[in-house]
Amino acid sequence: MAPEQLIAIAEHLAESGAASAAALEARLSLRAGALQEHREALQALGLRYRALDDCWGWPRAPRWLSLERLRLQARQAAPRLEIHYARLLGSTNDVAWAQARRCGAPQLVLAEGQAAGRGRRGRHWRSPLGSGLYLSLAWPLAPDAVLAGASLAVGVAIVETLQRLGAPGLALKWPNDIVHSQGKVGGILLELQQQGSARWLILGLGLNVMPLPAAADQALGLRALGLRVSREAMLEALFPALLAELRAFLREGLVPALRQRYQALDAYQDAFVQAEMGNDRIQGLYRGINEEGLLVLETSSGLKVLGHGEVSLRRLEGGQARYV
Repeated sequence: MAPEQLIAIAEHLAESGAASAAALEARLSLRAGALQEHREALQALGLRYRALDDCWGWPRAPRWLSLERLRLQARQAAPRLEIHYARLLGSTNDVAWAQARRCGAPQLVLAEGQAAGRGRRGRHWRSPLGSGLYLSLAWPLAPDAVLAGASLAVGVAIVETLQRLGAPGLALKWPNDIVHSQGKVGGILLELQQQGSARWLILGLGLNVMPLPAAADQALGLRALGLRVSREAMLEALFPALLAELRAFLREGLVPALRQRYQALDAYQDAFVQAEMGNDRIQGLYRGINEEGLLVLETSSGLKVLGHGEVSLRRLEGGQARYV
């Protein structure tokens, strides 16, 4: 089913509340049974299906973002920045890079939902319509820019901002996750792209705001933590903080003051953990990060510095690995 058809279904149900599959198919000129064939895609966007009466609806109708104040912020903070907004995209990172490649200017891409959102190591990132903040920033880099530790700097800016807005108990899980003791609140995805001699950082952020269905990835919405500000207010607070932190990091790198701020938010400081690298498992006490943003473990054979390549970190309790 094409994205525009998914959006049409979602918007019609946002107005009507609920409708039978047959009525929706007739209204949108879809063949009979089309909704059932695409049931998984519709449910991934946040719609709910009742088999009893073959009816689709929203458990909570979405309220779409207003970007008027954000556009004003962007004109003042980054005049060349172009802003793109859509109800549904495949991946905001992909669109941000495509737009940057096309016109050569910084890009900010926002979507109400993603059909193909992704996180670190290619994992799927669930992005129900109107339930979170899904955005990507494409930013040009100097030829000699060093990015080691960039995700940590971005994470610090995001968590500190959410704390100021009133979200309690948030922490950072190395290298790119925003967590709470009850689950995962958000994730950061940094990708380095190049076109000719031009280098670009594509910075993706996904934040769970509204409640999400129970899932194996332990997704947790900020509303469950008592944060009551609107998504617009979050966005208008996060954007300047994120941009300022990124600019400072590109000038100065992972300076000691930034490492101290990260350490104050580190979810695993001095915990017994397991680092997973492919089929390899290394256990030890987590001793934070070094000057390059790599993780340091104290193991039975001495200190080990990890982080070159794909590393997944888990807390160990009672011999069992857990995410947060």
